[in-house]
Amino acid sequence: MSLLDLVVPCKKVIITQAIGKEPEKSLDVYGLTTEDFVRLAEKHSKILAAIFFHDAKEGNKAGDSSKIILLQFPAFGASCIALGCKQPEAADHIRNFPLMTQVELLSTVLALTFPEGLKKSLEKLAPTIALLIKS
Repeated sequence: MSLLDLVVPCKKVIITQAIGKEPEKSLDVYGLTTEDFVRLAEKHSKILAAIFFHDAKEGNKAGDSSKIILLQFPAFGASCIALGCKQPEAADHIRNFPLMTQVELLSTVLALTFPEGLKKSLEKLAPTIALLIKS
């Protein structure tokens, strides 16, 4: 087996738009990469710390965390979605999406990033995230 045999997890998400001739759009959504976490740490270190260390203790599900992130930290949530959709430059635009569209996209990003569940994954990642945040 080769590393090239591994598939990058991706999920197609269908977004129904309320207006326009094309009411549905599909987006390929991916989990966050190491590079994405570094970008988040550079731009949102305080928020990253608050979210991840809180979730590691609470063991929230991806959907629960998505709502918490989007309601308390909209810029961070939009950045996560943009990075998960491989369009980091679109973060400001994403902040204008309806709440439930953002929740659906962010839930997908988090589920693909943490397939073992948030609590278990964050326990493993806590030392790495702590180092990124301190940098």
